[in-house]
Amino acid sequence: MALIESMHAAELQYIQQLQAFLGPGLRIPMQIVSLFASEAFVIAIVPAIYWCVHRKKGAELGLLILGSTFINLWVKQLVAWPRPYEIIPSLGLAKESTYGMPSGHSQLSVVFWAYVVQFLPKKWRIPVLIGVPLLIGFSRVYLGVHFPSDVLGGYIIGAAFFILFKLFGPGIEKALQHSEWRLRVVFAAALSFIMNSLLPKDTMISGAFLGAAIGFAFASRNIPIDQTDGVKQKILRYLVGLVSTGIVYFAMKLADNPLNTLSGNNQTQLIRFVRYAMVGGWVSYGAPFVFLKTKLATREPTAQA
Repeated sequence: MALIESMHAAELQYIQQLQAFLGPGLRIPMQIVSLFASEAFVIAIVPAIYWCVHRKKGAELGLLILGSTFINLWVKQLVAWPRPYEIIPSLGLAKESTYGMPSGHSQLSVVFWAYVVQFLPKKWRIPVLIGVPLLIGFSRVYLGVHFPSDVLGGYIIGAAFFILFKLFGPGIEKALQHSEWRLRVVFAAALSFIMNSLLPKDTMISGAFLGAAIGFAFASRNIPIDQTDGVKQKILRYLVGLVSTGIVYFAMKLADNPLNTLSGNNQTQLIRFVRYAMVGGWVSYGAPFVFLKTKLATREPTAQA
């Protein structure tokens, strides 16, 4: 513990010097940089890939992001390191509600951009894969929300998680593809149960994972969307998808208080779990179903017979 405190003391001095050297003028630019590995950014991009670019890869990326986010939150709870501004308040050019180690933005930047670069021209892949995570990590240190060691920890966990995905993901996917849909549902439920057991105070990720995984399984079986539709059609269904997802989320959010009252305020985490499961299920299955019914999408030619 003394070693960690000594390390943090040195890092605090570095952050102070960094902010003094660069001045406060970079606050807004660095907050914008941080957005490129934020939950809001990912929530906007992953459905776009799933609904409009590549159904299978979008589903894969969505589950990958949820898994990485869960691991990040779990490790934060285990380590429980403070953030720099919690020790020296003047360093806080931004605020966060969780522990510091590992940096969620840094971890997500590695996982997300390592996957997304496959959609970019080859000449941009290495610069983006290296440059974006480094810039995001720097922004988190400058804003005083992370120690450099938090950022390094995020990079290491993100890289390890993505490497494990590349090594074992294809085998797991192949096994699930050759299994019936009931086994996929059981597998998703088992993983969600493990997430709940390890992180019982935050059921958002486990709920979203369960809803999305089950929705993806049923969508691939019942409503395969043709991704060769025109650009206008894709833009329209993306907008309809985002608006309808927002409606589902806020409708479930409005139901929180009545449901909590009905349950005697003893099932808050369960209600939150259900809300995010519904949102995950809507994104993965409900919205594509609406696209087909409203002619915003067509079925894959092989699925029309």
